[in-house]
Amino acid sequence: MFAPLKTLSIAAFAAASLIASSAGAETFVSNGRTFKVRFNDLDLSQRADQKELQSRIDRAASRVCSSSNLAEASRCRAAALTHVKAPVAAAIARAESRERYAEAGKDARPALVN
Repeated sequence: MFAPLKTLSIAAFAAASLIASSAGAETFVSNGRTFKVRFNDLDLSQRADQKELQSRIDRAASRVCSSSNLAEASRCRAAALTHVKAPVAAAIARAESRERYAEAGKDARPALVN
């Protein structure tokens, strides 16, 4: 059986399309530029693979946010990274939970009670 394809889409932040909510927070609006970040080859329960995923995400954000205007590119990149923060955290948590579940019961020693 094949492992499910794991990807995140990094979307560019359209700075000109900011929509302020009633609380004053900025809503993410894509300008249509996306880049898929694959991580099905990574074990996100491992710190080194988590760092590799972050590196891939950083590169993708730089690609979708390329601009001759440095300030605009920086805002775009920051917003794009913020936009994928929750899905990345969820993917890592799922991987770590599966790892803990898989390890449960290993090295379990029977308890002796008198």
